[in-house]
Amino acid sequence: MQCKRFEEVSSVTVIVIRAMLVVVTTLAAVAPLNSYAEPTALQILDWADDKWDLNLKNSRVELELLVHREKELRKTYHMILSYRDTDHVLAETIYPPRNEGEKMLQAGRKNFWLFLPNINRAVRISESNSLSNSDFSNTDLLSPRLSNEYTPKILGTDKLRDVEVYKLELLAKDESTSYAKIVYWIRKSDYFPLRRDYYTFSQQLLKRLDIQASAPPKNGIPNGMPDTFVMSSVLERDKKTVIRYLKYAPNVQYREDTFSENSLMKR
Repeated sequence: MQCKRFEEVSSVTVIVIRAMLVVVTTLAAVAPLNSYAEPTALQILDWADDKWDLNLKNSRVELELLVHREKELRKTYHMILSYRDTDHVLAETIYPPRNEGEKMLQAGRKNFWLFLPNINRAVRISESNSLSNSDFSNTDLLSPRLSNEYTPKILGTDKLRDVEVYKLELLAKDESTSYAKIVYWIRKSDYFPLRRDYYTFSQQLLKRLDIQASAPPKNGIPNGMPDTFVMSSVLERDKKTVIRYLKYAPNVQYREDTFSENSLMKR
């Protein structure tokens, strides 16, 4: 009799243990979904920066820069950008002929130089100076890594171009930065950068940058890499500049002195 009761208790125990295992297994499967953490503002910003500059290290980019004024194309430039990294960039103008040989060098975070071949002289310039009299400043194109200069905060989610986006507010870490604030729209699905609004230190909206990637990519440009940039002035209507990447070459080896201001005057 006792043996039978023991068997009954054992059977009940086995059933209880099996039920507990089912519950634990179910919770384990559901837990990762429930414990999923949204990325931080800094992570979102870094991943968006990666989309732009991850392929630029040791690369060469040929681009066209189209300056529009009063709804008309006024100037066209072709330039070659040589990147060691996003803090060491050499931009050389190859068209039009009157500007051929002009060079702009970034040799460190805030070390910018302009070489003018007609006087064979290199002069120090500001990162906020206009790039070839366009709506881009030097730092807009040559220093795309924003986490170096700004502290990000998530403002929330939004919709832009019919897709879900994160909306970030980037505040300058100090007043030596070109802009006091940037509002940034980043696609949620893959952290692709879509739009930036730039503000002055008087909190006035200055200009807007819209970013695109060609589909399908062409001329060696990696799939999903931003290659079209439209900078529109907000303070002056009917002013915009379009930059398009034309060719891309990775894994380029440069001489050690390529990104030194002393090399600018060497022909």
